[in-house]
Amino acid sequence: MKSGKILAITAMIAGTSVFTGCKDDQEPGMETSDVTGVFINEVCSGGVEWIELYNSNGTSVSLAGYHLQDDKGTDEEYIFPEGATIEAESFYVLEEGTYEFGISGSGDSITLLDEAYRQIDAVTVPEMDDYYTYARTEDGGSSWEITEGGTKGRSNSGEADGLPDPDEPDVPEGEDYSGLRLNEINGNDKFIELYNTSDDDINLAGVYFVKDDEDGVNSSDESIFTFGDNTSIAGYGYLTIWSSKSDNSDAEYIFDFGLSADKSVKIELFTPGKESLDVFKNLKSDGTEVWGEDDGKYDSKDKGSFARETDGTGDWYIMSATEGQTNAGAQKADNVKIEW
Repeated sequence: MKSGKILAITAMIAGTSVFTGCKDDQEPGMETSDVTGVFINEVCSGGVEWIELYNSNGTSVSLAGYHLQDDKGTDEEYIFPEGATIEAESFYVLEEGTYEFGISGSGDSITLLDEAYRQIDAVTVPEMDDYYTYARTEDGGSSWEITEGGTKGRSNSGEADGLPDPDEPDVPEGEDYSGLRLNEINGNDKFIELYNTSDDDINLAGVYFVKDDEDGVNSSDESIFTFGDNTSIAGYGYLTIWSSKSDNSDAEYIFDFGLSADKSVKIELFTPGKESLDVFKNLKSDGTEVWGEDDGKYDSKDKGSFARETDGTGDWYIMSATEGQTNAGAQKADNVKIEW
């Protein structure tokens, strides 16, 4: 009987101890970290998400093991990897896809915590349209504002990037355009054909060609054609762009300007960064670079296309049209090489 009482008392003490421990514990993020000078500085919640941190300290700060959360807490938190460091008086940007959680455009909360889940900084992000950001008016300051486009990776005191042009394609980074060439230009059926001399697909977003330009940009927007998003040309592949004035004006790729078989003309192909990739010229009959004249030096009217003898690399001749196919089997209208 005495033994039973001792066991009961021991159990009561243990239960009291557990209860007291829970009461004293704090939820993750409730304690304040002793890390200072590191701030959530700017947040973009729509269009392309990103979060910018700012280190106001005069020395770098290791972020390894720190936690970044939205309002879902630990469920989809991001933990900074070994080696993650924010330099002195510098910015650290986390791009969309780096972290698992998504920042809601209708409003969200973002919290930065140290290794022990003690809060370093937190911000409640308001509802915003795509590409707007919520930013401190001064880096690391206490006041916030909504900005158009933001200042990702640089001081919030600088000029904001502004909103993107909805018609501008999403240009890929590091794309190799060196294999892209003009291959066939037809003023009768009114099309321009490109050829990819490489074995890799090329993302054409932002690639453009211009008719009768001087410096890569024509005075008339109607004389420029730019490829939009989700456009590529396969390795050793062909891609045809048709004039809106052709009989194939419902094709997938359409340029708005006309194309003559006998007028002097210049067609130049550019990367999104305005680097010239290739050019074709049919000079004026006197050999001058005056475009749009009726007396082009070479006349392909009713004969076919201006085309490369070898796809992508050969000399230009007037040849039978081979739209979307190799020029290897095309017949030359004459044996006169087109030169400029």
